[in-house]
Amino acid sequence: MAHDDSVTVSFRLSFNKEEDKEILRFFSSETMKICYGDKSKFIKSALIRAVQDIKRNEHDNRLICEMNTQRTVIQETMTGEADRVINAIKLIVRDEMERITGTQMLKGKQAAPKMTESVAEGSIEVAPCFGEVPESSCEDVSEDVMAFLADL
Repeated sequence: MAHDDSVTVSFRLSFNKEEDKEILRFFSSETMKICYGDKSKFIKSALIRAVQDIKRNEHDNRLICEMNTQRTVIQETMTGEADRVINAIKLIVRDEMERITGTQMLKGKQAAPKMTESVAEGSIEVAPCFGEVPESSCEDVSEDVMAFLADL
């Protein structure tokens, strides 16, 4: 008879099912009586193990979901940071290329008058290897380059 501090749980075993027959044979065996004493203690211990396994699996599944969420956030953050760094490097490289190009053009313009001065005024070059030297060196410099140089 059940008291206020306990409850009776009953269930049936069907002789038509092989699993139920195996349970009944175990309940009737000496092994069960030696290890557990009676059916009630065995059922309680088996159920508590099953319940604890279920709780452990739920806890593990929650941890796995949390770790997957964290991994996704980390991947997105790292991808964003990597893209930001790559874009910064691209800007730096572009600026450096413009600076180097401007410096080389400036050096080229400074070297051109020196080269033309060294050539004798009366001599005519039959096949100039660098093409013709423009009469006015400021005409062929683009406005972009001049603006860039003015900013320096």
